Amino acid sequence: MRIAEAIARVVDQALAARRKVGTVTGVSGNRVIVSVQGGSLTLPRLASYTPTTGDIVHIDASVPGAWLVLGRSA
Repeated sequence: MRIAEAIARVVDQALAARRKVGTVTGVSGNRVIVSVQGGSLTLPRLASYTPTTGDIVHIDASVPGAWLVLGRSA
């Protein structure tokens, strides 16, 4: 593998780690219960997003321990 390919792979992996995709399994107050990476998390959401069970959502995971549900794709 060439060095440029190795660097591109590492950059792609780092960027992918900042974004997750999950499925809404429930709502608890203003938080969203999401199935992601084989587990279940209760996460905060953007005020502009109204969650519905079954939604496939995008999650900002750039800050460890402070994931945020951004919403679903249009």
